[in-house]
Amino acid sequence: MDLVTNKPILLYDDTCSSCTIFAKYALKFSKGQIHCIGHFSQEGEKLRKRIFPSNYDATEMFWLIKENRAFGGRSGLFQLLVLILRAMPKRKNYAEDNLPKYCANSEDCKNKMH
Repeated sequence: MDLVTNKPILLYDDTCSSCTIFAKYALKFSKGQIHCIGHFSQEGEKLRKRIFPSNYDATEMFWLIKENRAFGGRSGLFQLLVLILRAMPKRKNYAEDNLPKYCANSEDCKNKMH
C-alpha cells in the first residue's frame, strides 16, 4: 500500500495489546479522521525508515504524523485530542430552550417565584 494519505497517521505498537486498543479507540473517537498503522507492519516499517534516522528507535512510543511533522508521546496525545475534539458533533446551546416559557419576561419570573 502506498504511504501517501491526506489523513494524519497514528503509528503505534501493533505487538502490544493495550497499544492496539488505544489505536482502536483513537480511530473510533476521531470518527475515522486518522489512519492507523502498526510499527511492525510492512507499511509501518517503511514509514519509520522514511521519517526517522536509522539509529533512532521510534517504536518506544506512538507517533501522530500530520502535515509533514511527527508528534510523539505527550505531544502526540495533544494533537490527537485536538483531532478528536474537532470530530465531535457541534453542540447547540440549550440554555435558552430549558427556560420555562413563562420566564421569557423577567417580570413574569419574579411574580411566579414569590
